[in-house]
Amino acid sequence: MRVRKRRSQRRASASPWTYVLATWLAGVLAAVGLGAVAPVGSALRASLGLSDGALAWATSSITAVSAALGIPAGWWVRRFGAQRALSWGLFVMSVAAVGSAAAGSWGLLLGSRIAEGVGYLLVFVAGPVVLTRIAQGGTRSAALALWGTCVPTGLAIAAVTGGALESVWTWNRWLALTALGPLIMAGVLAAVLPRLPRATVPCAHREAGAWNGALRLGVAYGSLSLVGVAVVMVLPAFLLEQRQAAPTVTGAVVALVCLGSAVGGLTASWLLRRGTAFSSLVPLGALMPVACLPAFSAEFPLAVSGVAATLVLVVDGLLISAVFAAVPASVSRAEDVDVANGILNQLGSVGILLGPPVFGLVIAAAGWGTVAALVLVFGGLGAVLLLTAACTSAAGSAADPSRPPAAPGGRERRTGAEPLAKAADAGKRQRTRP
Repeated sequence: MRVRKRRSQRRASASPWTYVLATWLAGVLAAVGLGAVAPVGSALRASLGLSDGALAWATSSITAVSAALGIPAGWWVRRFGAQRALSWGLFVMSVAAVGSAAAGSWGLLLGSRIAEGVGYLLVFVAGPVVLTRIAQGGTRSAALALWGTCVPTGLAIAAVTGGALESVWTWNRWLALTALGPLIMAGVLAAVLPRLPRATVPCAHREAGAWNGALRLGVAYGSLSLVGVAVVMVLPAFLLEQRQAAPTVTGAVVALVCLGSAVGGLTASWLLRRGTAFSSLVPLGALMPVACLPAFSAEFPLAVSGVAATLVLVVDGLLISAVFAAVPASVSRAEDVDVANGILNQLGSVGILLGPPVFGLVIAAAGWGTVAALVLVFGGLGAVLLLTAACTSAAGSAADPSRPPAAPGGRERRTGAEPLAKAADAGKRQRTRP
């Protein structure tokens, strides 16, 4: 018992950034699983005899799970506990990745990827909740903004590593390799993260409009995600068909553009940590449709088009990170952060799924000049909703989840949003209570 007490005290006294970076790494490794199939798609298609449509389903099934079950996952994480859900999500992803590596048919591959999608959803609903509860103030805003870089960073790692290993490894080995990171990280998080007390929240009647803030941010995230993934997906076709660029040049430009999203998220984290307001970041969204004009025009040099497309993703990543940072202020009770992140993931995944087909249909009907207009519509919608949420938070209509919510009778109910310094003492009181 004394050993457990000393361990809890060491966890409580450590810097919050130790836990922030560990949680962020868990999200990055989960995102590697999200992008694991794409680099070995050709080999996988040849080995299992898959059509383009079947391969697309295997690639996007993880996102489809989030689009269908994001909100229910938020309720479940609220009951189960964010820290346990994060570790179990990583474990499920690891086991499912082994199943994908051993799959001998499309059905087994699809089933394994769907199971992996369940684990991925748990990670991306629980991860921001853990960050909300282990950090406070400006550190919390910066940590949540940093979380917004998990997906582009993980996808970039998967593309680079999987592409490099494709020529020397089989696709089975690569998919098996992606199982190691989540498995190791699940154990690390179970050992490293502090044991914050968890409250049992009874179901209660919610007043009208209780989820308006989270819904606004969810639609904003979906719109911005739609823009980011669509630009990345249609850019290779534009460079190859309209600019007559070589495949190697096209790959280099697209890789640079993808990294732009992570750069934007890191910039948002740095700015928010220094006290920059959410509302001051939103006007940067006007740069996205403007930058699309040279990015998708054959009249500009290729280097200019590449830089302009990168700028689109930098701003998009910055605003997406601001959305994550704004979630705690969008709810009126600390325990509602779990469900709010479920809303965010579900609507964001819907945007990711709809982005490429929507852009593809409009471009086929009206030409490449419509890309800027589409970015203006969807990016503008996301920026306006983010600005609305920021203004609502500034007006004080949403409570700070770092404060314990009031229980019936005027008493305060203890929640997992307490500062880390209180975690060990809370655990001690619970163990010594008769």
